[in-house]
Amino acid sequence: MKVEEVQWGLRGYLQTVDLRKRVLRAPLGIEWSEEEKGWEPEERHFALWDGDALVACVVIRPLEGGAVKLRQMAVEPPRQGCGAGRRLLEGVEEQLRVEGVSRIELNARDTAAGFYRKLGYRKVGGEFMEVTIPHWKMVKRL
Repeated sequence: MKVEEVQWGLRGYLQTVDLRKRVLRAPLGIEWSEEEKGWEPEERHFALWDGDALVACVVIRPLEGGAVKLRQMAVEPPRQGCGAGRRLLEGVEEQLRVEGVSRIELNARDTAAGFYRKLGYRKVGGEFMEVTIPHWKMVKRL
């Protein structure tokens, strides 16, 4: 499996949008806001491929001070629990480390907080609601 950055607007990117919609948005019955759609061209998009098949994806938003925000991580349902998410994050973290990024933050769904904790992320603050479900702010120093 291979981790690569995909360019906004191109075929690989469009596949990641479809995966994020199916896995993250459709089950909640929500769509992207115009504001969220406006962020997409300014963010970085990473994908995990198994040959030509998209397995997982994540979005990285640059922040100030050498930090980034990880958003919209999605793994194809049949590949969840098989290490694909870990492989994607490890590849993205390595790329960011090489680029001098020192900190990653994210808002983890309560159901995913354990996954991120196993990868070295720690909760900061209390639980909060986002997109109608409980979340935790989590951070990791690279």
